[in-house]
Amino acid sequence: MKKLTYVILLVLLSSFSARAQSIAGKVCYEKDKAPVQFASVALLQMPDSSMVTGVITLTDGGYQLEKIKPGSYFVRASFVGYTSTGKYITVKEDKGDIGVDTIFLAETTASLNEVTVVAERLKGKELVDRTVYSIPEIVAKSSTTGYDVLKKIPQVLVDFQNKITLNGSTNFIIQVDGRQRDSEFLARLLPSDIQSIEIISNPSGKYEGNIDGVINIILKKEARFGLSGNIAATLKPFNKPTSSISGSLDYAIGKITFYATAFSFTQGLDLNTSTDNRFTMLDSLTSMSGNGNIKVSMSSVNTGFDYYISEKDNLSVNYNYKPIRQHVFIPGTTILLKSGNPLNSVSSETTNDLRSGESNISFFYKRTFKKPSEEFTAEANYYWFTSVQGSDFTNATHPYGSDQVLSTYSRLEDDSDKRKYISTKLDYAYPIGLFAKLETGYQLYYQNLDYNFIIDDSEQNNMFNYIELRNSLYGGLTFNLKKIGFQAMLRVENSHIEADSVTRPDYSCFLPSANFQYRFSASHNVKFTYNRRINRPGIYDMNPYWKIGQNYSITQGNPDLRPDYRDRLQLTYTWNFGSNYFSPYVYNEFFSDKMSTRYSIINSPVDGLPTTLSKPFNLLSGYELGGGINAMLWYVNINARIFKGHYSGYSEPSFSIPERDYFSYALTSYAFANIDKKKTTTLIFFLSYNGVNINAQSKTYNIPLYGTGFQKQLKNHGFGVFWLLPFSGNKKFNRIETETPAFTSTTVTGINFSNYIQFSYSYKFNKGRNVKKLNRKVDVESDSKSNAIMN
Repeated sequence: MKKLTYVILLVLLSSFSARAQSIAGKVCYEKDKAPVQFASVALLQMPDSSMVTGVITLTDGGYQLEKIKPGSYFVRASFVGYTSTGKYITVKEDKGDIGVDTIFLAETTASLNEVTVVAERLKGKELVDRTVYSIPEIVAKSSTTGYDVLKKIPQVLVDFQNKITLNGSTNFIIQVDGRQRDSEFLARLLPSDIQSIEIISNPSGKYEGNIDGVINIILKKEARFGLSGNIAATLKPFNKPTSSISGSLDYAIGKITFYATAFSFTQGLDLNTSTDNRFTMLDSLTSMSGNGNIKVSMSSVNTGFDYYISEKDNLSVNYNYKPIRQHVFIPGTTILLKSGNPLNSVSSETTNDLRSGESNISFFYKRTFKKPSEEFTAEANYYWFTSVQGSDFTNATHPYGSDQVLSTYSRLEDDSDKRKYISTKLDYAYPIGLFAKLETGYQLYYQNLDYNFIIDDSEQNNMFNYIELRNSLYGGLTFNLKKIGFQAMLRVENSHIEADSVTRPDYSCFLPSANFQYRFSASHNVKFTYNRRINRPGIYDMNPYWKIGQNYSITQGNPDLRPDYRDRLQLTYTWNFGSNYFSPYVYNEFFSDKMSTRYSIINSPVDGLPTTLSKPFNLLSGYELGGGINAMLWYVNINARIFKGHYSGYSEPSFSIPERDYFSYALTSYAFANIDKKKTTTLIFFLSYNGVNINAQSKTYNIPLYGTGFQKQLKNHGFGVFWLLPFSGNKKFNRIETETPAFTSTTVTGINFSNYIQFSYSYKFNKGRNVKKLNRKVDVESDSKSNAIMN
C-alpha cells in the first residue's frame, strides 16, 4: 500500500512539474522597428511543424501564448505584404514563463531584371469590426502631413481643401490613438509617426449612437526625445484670397510629452443669389436677386501633455479652443408681382455677423493588465460654447420703376446661444481565452443650453433654457477565429429633459449593432452588418424664436423635436489583390421620425403680406435601398453610391405631405500618380459630384467639382499647386427647389470660381532620441459652424 501511495505521489509531482507555461514576445517591422498590429503568430510543434495554437498581435505588437507544455517549438509571425519568419524556442519543465526575442518582419520584394520592387501602396487587414492599414515607410516618406497619408486610404477621400469623407459621409469622427480630434489636427501629424490607420464603418455600442464611422490613427509607440513638429500653409491669392496655416510642436522630457498645435483659416468668396417665391393661391410672385460676399475666419488651438506613468498606467490632459468669425453682406432687389404684373420693388441690404467660441478640457486615464487586451479607461470632459449672431437689414419699398419711397423697414437681431456639457466615460475590456473579449462601459452626460433673443437692442423676454441628463450603458462580445469573426453590442440610453413646451421629457432607446465576417482567404472576405443609429436635434434646430430674413421670410427652431432613428443592414465583399482594394456593397436602411423642414404660409409681422415660415419637424419615415463601391485601384481612390428610396405620407388636420419615391447617386474620386523615379513628384486629380438630395418638400442640386494639380517633395519640404474648376467663372453652385400646395420657391446661389488656384507649402522636422509614447482617447462634441460654401 505504501508503495502504491509513493507511486501516486510521484505521478502528481511530475504532473505539477510539467505544468503548462506561457510564451510572450513582440513583432516589429524590420526597417523602422515599429510594432506590427494584428500580425498572425502561430506556435508550431517541432519537428513535424504541426500547429499547436495561434494568436493575433495587439496594438503594441505584443502577443502571449498560454498553457504551453514542455517541448521544442517554432514561433512564426506573418503579416500581409511581409515575409514570414520566426524564432525557435524550447520550453523546459518548471522554468517559468518564457520571453521570445523580438521578431522583425521585412517587406516582401520581387526581383524584375535586377530592379527591386516594393509595394508602394497600402494593404489592409480585415478584422470583424474594422479594417487596419499599416503605413509602409515609402508611403510615409512621400507624404508631408496626415492629410497626405489619408488620401491613400481606401474608403477615405480628402479634397483640395482637406475636407474628409468616409464612405461618402461626413458624419464620422477622427481619433488619434483612440482620442477624438478635429480634422485640422491631421495637419500636424508627421507621416513617419503614423503606424497604422483603422477604418470602422459600423461603430459598435462603445461609440456614440449618432455617428456612421470612425477613422482611428494609431501612432508609433516611439517618439523623439526633444523637439519635433511641422508647419503647413495654403494660399489662394486671386479673386478673394483664401489662406490657411497650421503648426505643431512636441517636446518630450522623459516620461512626459508636452504638445501644442494651432490652425487658422480665412476665406473670402463673391456670392450672387436669386430667389423666386410663388404663392399659388394668391397668384403672386416675389423675385429677389443680389450680389454679395462672405468672409470666414476660424482657428483652433490644442495644448496639453501625456504622462507615461508606468508600463501599465497612462494619463493625458488636453485643452482645446476654437473661435470662429463670419461676415456676410448681401444687397438685393425684390420685385413683387400680381398675376404676372409688377407692382412694387424693394431694395435691401443685409449684414450678418457671427462670433462664436468653444473650449474643452479633457482628462484621460488608461490602465492595462497582465492579460492581453484587458484594459480599463476613464475620461472626463468639460465643454462650453458661446455664440452671438447679429443680423442687420434695411428695406425700402418703391413703386415698380420709380425711386419714390413708399415705406421703409429696418431690424437688428442679436441671437445669443450658450451651451455647456459635462461627460464622464468608463470602459473596460476583458479577454476570454485567446480569441474573444468582453467589453462594457458607462457614460454620464449632462448638458445645459440657453438661448436669448434681442430685437433692436430691446430684450424680448424670451430666454429659453434646455437641460438634458443622459445615462448610457453598453456591453458586448467580440471573437475572431481563423475563418469567422463576430461582434455583438447593445447600447442603452435614457434621457431626461427639462425645457419649456417639451411634451416628451423622458425617453429611452436601445441601439444594437452586430458584425459577422467570413474570410474565404487572406485576400477575400465578406461582412454582414447591422446597426441602429440615433440622430438628436442640434443646438440650432431647437431655438424657438422667429428670425426674419431679407425678404421677410421667417425661420424658427422647434424645441419639441424628437430624435430620429435609422436601422441599416449591409452586405460587403472585400477583395485585396496586389496593392489594390476593391469593396462593393449593398444596403437597406429603414428610418423613422426623420427631421425635415416644414414650410407654411403666414402673414408677415412686418407688412402684413404673405410670407413663409420654415420650421423643423419629425416628418419622414420610409426606407432606402442602394449599393456602392469603395476601391483603391492602382492610383485611383473611388467612392461611388447609387440608391433609391421611399418617403411615407404624413398628415395632420391642417398639414399633409404625400408619399414620394426618390432616386439619386454620388461619386467622389481622387487620383494620384508619381512621375519621377524618386517618387517625389505627384500629379493629382479630384472629382466630386452628388446627385439631387430629396427631402420632404424640397430638392437640392449641386454642380460637379473637379480640379487638378501636383505635389513636390524635397526632403522635409513639400510644395503643391491645385486648380479648382479650371477656366471657370461664375457658377450656379447650388439650387434649392421647394414645393408645397400653397407655395413654390427656387433659390440659386452662385460663386465666382475665376482663377481658383491654391498654392501649398509644408515643412516637417523630427529631432532627438526615442522614448515610449502612450495612447489617449477623448470624444468631444462641437457646436461651431460656419456658412462658408467651400469650407
